[in-house]
Formats: sequence, C-alpha cells, structure tokens
Amino acid sequence: MNQKEGLSVSLQKFHRKSAQSTSDDSQMALPELKGRSLKSATTKLQNNKPLQTPLGYYINDSAQQRKRSENHSEQTCIETYLEALQRYAQEEKKKKQIQTLQINSFPILPGQVLRERIKKYAEIQQREVSKYFVRKEQQPKQPISTTLNLKSQKSIVSQGNKTDVMSISLPISSKIKHKVSSKKWAIFKRNKDETKFQKIYAYQDQQKSEVASITKVMTCYTTLKFLEEKRIDMESIRIKIPGHAECIDGTSAFLNAGGIMNVRQLLFAMMLPSGNDAALVLSYSIAFLKTCDNIQRYCNGHYIDCELEIEKNKFQLRTQFLQMMNNHAQNLKMDKTNYNSVHGLNDTLNVSCALDIFKLVEECIKIKEFMDIVNTRCFKTYALTNQGKQGTYYKWKNTNKLLKKEGWEGIKTGITSNAGPCFSGYYKTDDFDAIVIVLQSSNMLQRFKDAEILIKLL
Repeated sequence: MNQKEGLSVSLQKFHRKSAQSTSDDSQMALPELKGRSLKSATTKLQNNKPLQTPLGYYINDSAQQRKRSENHSEQTCIETYLEALQRYAQEEKKKKQIQTLQINSFPILPGQVLRERIKKYAEIQQREVSKYFVRKEQQPKQPISTTLNLKSQKSIVSQGNKTDVMSISLPISSKIKHKVSSKKWAIFKRNKDETKFQKIYAYQDQQKSEVASITKVMTCYTTLKFLEEKRIDMESIRIKIPGHAECIDGTSAFLNAGGIMNVRQLLFAMMLPSGNDAALVLSYSIAFLKTCDNIQRYCNGHYIDCELEIEKNKFQLRTQFLQMMNNHAQNLKMDKTNYNSVHGLNDTLNVSCALDIFKLVEECIKIKEFMDIVNTRCFKTYALTNQGKQGTYYKWKNTNKLLKKEGWEGIKTGITSNAGPCFSGYYKTDDFDAIVIVLQSSNMLQRFKDAEILIKLL
C-alpha cells in the first residue's frame, strides 16, 4: 500500500448514528482509529487520555457497513475524527454560554415592582445628600485670613469639643483651593510699615517635594555669599568652560566649550534661561576656590581651567558645594529641605517645601546683586577667547513671564517631570510687598495664573 492509499483509508468518512441513543450510549467513548495521521492527531489531546463524549457518535471503520437511518434529516456526516472533536467543543461552549447567561441575567419583574424599588433607592440617596449639606452648613462661613487668627480661634475652641477645632482649621483655603491648580502653594505679605512677612494663605506648604530649577536660587545665594565672605568681585573671577558642560540634560544656556566667562555672566546664564550647564560650572568653580590656597592668583588675571584643575576632583568638589548649600539651608531653618543637586534635575533626594522656599527668598531679596539678576528680562554678553578677544555672542531671556506685568520683580521658575511646573515670585507695590510660592501646577502657563490669583486675594 502506498502513502496516498494509507491517507485515503485514514481519512475515511464516518457517520453518526442519529437514532435516539440511550444514556449509556451517550457516555460511550470514541473508538481508537487505525490511520497514522489520525493517531498522531489524537496523541496531542490531553496526554493520551480517552475522550468521553456525551454525544451519540460512533465511527465505523469500514465504508461498506455504512447505513443511513430512516430519518435523513437527523443524519450528520462526519468526515474526520478531528471534525467530531470540533463539533463536541462547539456544543460544550454553547452550554457554558447558556449557563453564564442564566447566572448573570436579572429576574424578570413586573413594571410596578421595579418602579417601587427605584423610588426607595432615590429616597435613600436623597437622605445621604441632605445629611452631607447639613454638615457643610454647620461649618463657619468666614475664612481665616492669617495664621495668627487661626491660633487664637483654636485656643478659644479648645475649651469645647474637638470637632469644633477641626471645623475651624479646615477652611483656611476652602474658597481658594478650587481656583488654584497647584497642589502646594503659599502666599506671604508684608505691609509698608512692617519688617516681617506674615503668612496669609497656604495649602500643604510644609509637604516635601522636588522643586526643579528653584534649586538654582540656593546655588546663586551660596555663590554670592561666598564672594561676599571672601570680598571678591564677581567680574574678577574668570572660568574656562569645560567640554562636559555641553552634555548636561535639561534647560541650558548653550555655553560653548573653551570660552572664558566671569562669575557674573554665569549667574545670568543660570538664572535667566535656567542653564543647568552654568549651574554645574559655577558649583565646581566656587568649591575649587574654597579649597584653593592662593585665591588672589585667580583674582589678578588668571582664569580657572575646569578641565585641568577640576576634572580630577569632580566628586569631592560636588560634595563640597552641596555641603555649603545644606549649611545655608540649616542656618535659615529650612528644616524640610535637602539639596542633592545644584541645578534641580530629577532627584528624589533633592527636596524642599513651599515654606522653606519662602525663607530662602526672604533672604535673597535683601541682596542687591541677586535682585538685579532675577529682575532682568534679557541679557546680552560675549565670551572671551584665550587671546582676550570677543568670542561667542550670547543672548539670554528670562523664563519668568510675569516680569512684563507691573509689580512683579521675578525670582525663579522651574519644571521637571517629577516636580511639575513651579514658580517662586516677588511682588512689590507702594503699600505692601508679597512672596508667592506655587508648586506642581497643571501646566507651564497656569503657574503664572495661579500666582496672579493669589496676589489678587491680598
């Protein structure tokens, strides 16, 4: 027998006995087939376990003994053993679908019963809503404007129930919360005749989070404080830009390697376009000057070559400058602040809060050089070459869009994927001045709108 004849024998047509089968016949297993191809197909089914089918199938090996039943409509021809298995699987699937429908289907109820149940459900919901509004009416309607008022009212209510204390302490920002998109914010005001700022409104102002490029405010403050301590002019210290400054991520001042710039130029490059490259160069240079024995050498014409003098001790200089930043934060009583970055890129260890940023900004507005930098809308300058000639031309614009409006005198913006859009601003009029801190706003433009909304409340 050749291969073709073997296949024809193995794929013989079988028929189903359609007569009414008994319960014993329905549980009868399908017989084993002799064809090679059909045997190989059956070995793949459930580790050679015999298939018990409830259908009234029987398969006849010989084509000569094929018989038709009297009722031809009940007859079903099955060409292969695999087709029988497919039919069995389809019927089992239909049974499962019918069972799930019976389980998940809702009972059919008369329309009047459904209407009564809907009315009862509506009455229950109405009672819960009315209870909620009654609780809201019991809360005081007048918002607390200052922290001093809050403390005084707390002391009065402490003689009564504890629930009254909660009802008074909650509405600090109840009317402002829905107007501001930021998740953490605070506003502080100082009248004309006063010397200290007072907190007016705040929401989660002591909760830690990343603050993005607002970190550069402390970088600038640390640099200016070091120069003031050593009595060094900003324009006397010159620094040669290293090559690795061009490779840093995030916002950049696009400093070209090999150009020579002074500290004042680098401060503008860091604070106006929020240059991470300028912050990195400044941090290495200031830390190098602090550990240097002969600072006067670099004040009298010599420039600091970062690639020759700093690259060897980059890690120690970085830790040295971060320690200086954290020491200043400790002196300003910024208890919930930790600096682990000089530029503010994504770093879970570089955290602060709105209240601590206010303490820093309050000190920075006292420094004239700092306010001159952050209040500048556009700055143009040149880098120098090794021969002392004019090199690359730079033009930096301030990222603070509120400088165009009256009263705003800038401080710093920031944005990263972890911190979100942030802003810290200083507002000044003839009657008062204010500091606004806005963290994690909804988008970059909304952070400025949030600051304006808070100022209008004063």
